Amino acid sequence: MRLGLVLLLVLCVPRLGMAQANDALPRDFGCIAQTEVRNDMHPSELARSVRACVQAGRFDDAVQVYYTYSSYGLYDQQRVRDESAHVVLNELSQWMFSFFDRTTMTALRASIDKLRDPAHPFFVETCVVIKSLGPPNYRPGYMIRYGIVPRKSDDDWQHAVFDSAAAWRKAMVEINGCLSI
Repeated sequence: MRLGLVLLLVLCVPRLGMAQANDALPRDFGCIAQTEVRNDMHPSELARSVRACVQAGRFDDAVQVYYTYSSYGLYDQQRVRDESAHVVLNELSQWMFSFFDRTTMTALRASIDKLRDPAHPFFVETCVVIKSLGPPNYRPGYMIRYGIVPRKSDDDWQHAVFDSAAAWRKAMVEINGCLSI
């Protein structure tokens, strides 16, 4: 009986120190405004925030945090060499917006529409905030772990030649359409 209880405690109760150091466990910030985002927040954390904002009816915040999520994810795809790992962004995107009713999705679309016009102040403001954050400042463990290509070390996840400035420009300007970085 005691052995069973001890085993249950060991298996089910995470050690606090390990949980904090493990980037497999995304931090939960709840719904945050884009101005509260930091460049050490990775897309799996930002996805949780986007979903929380949609649930709270804060659609503009959801869309702006999503755009940051997108910029960081696009940057990560360029630096993580295992292309099979890139699909994690598709799955996170599907999860963020799944199971919302029609009324919620209609309200969310109104905020999304403001991002479709590069001259709209909402779009410009969104890009200015992402630009001020700069490129991600984290190891993209959320994506690295998702890949299926065998790895030989903890450091072989990145392309041998990676140009951070070019990747950031591609994510921000060429793909997401911000006017400059």
